[in-house]
Amino acid sequence: MSILHAVALLVLLVDDSDKGWKEAAKEDGITVYSRARPDTTVAEMKAIGIMDAAPIEIWKSLRDYDAYPKTMPYTDEAKVVSTEGGGKVIILYSVVNAPVVDRRDYCIRILDESDGKGMMMESWKASDACGPDKEGLVRVKVNDGYWKLEPRDNGTRTFATYYVFTDPGGAIPKWLANKANSTAVPNVFAAIRKVIAGKRAEAQKK
Repeated sequence: MSILHAVALLVLLVDDSDKGWKEAAKEDGITVYSRARPDTTVAEMKAIGIMDAAPIEIWKSLRDYDAYPKTMPYTDEAKVVSTEGGGKVIILYSVVNAPVVDRRDYCIRILDESDGKGMMMESWKASDACGPDKEGLVRVKVNDGYWKLEPRDNGTRTFATYYVFTDPGGAIPKWLANKANSTAVPNVFAAIRKVIAGKRAEAQKK
């Protein structure tokens, strides 16, 4: 395969990855998209938008997992189970208490994929490293996603991309799960903005 053919194939693959997305919501500068998958009735969700904070500010808020019960919507518990490679790989256990449905928990393996040149990224997949299912909780078996933070305006602002594909499991109708996911995604952005504003306010007092 020639270099020209390889580049053409790469472009085709990139274009294909962006196909099928439909706008699901728009709020506070964040646009949420959904995309159907052929293997399930649960939709993929993706949100993009500019945030008035440097990537490192957002990164620190995202990686402060112990604070999730105070900062992230519906989170009752968040605990780092283990780390590898100086934090490059993290196993996180979390309990979510969302309205209407039973409490759920999940275990994910988080991978730091930052490029060391300004772009910061973490991706995750469901893991079985947190032990067996717990009584009284519905274990979320499908939980894939990523955060990608790209600097803008000389690093003072960030173009953020948030992707998640999760099936809450249990007896929740799929249409209700999709509706809940489309609402939850902008709420996460709002939560991060609130955390950053709080940290800036604290810094000004010192």
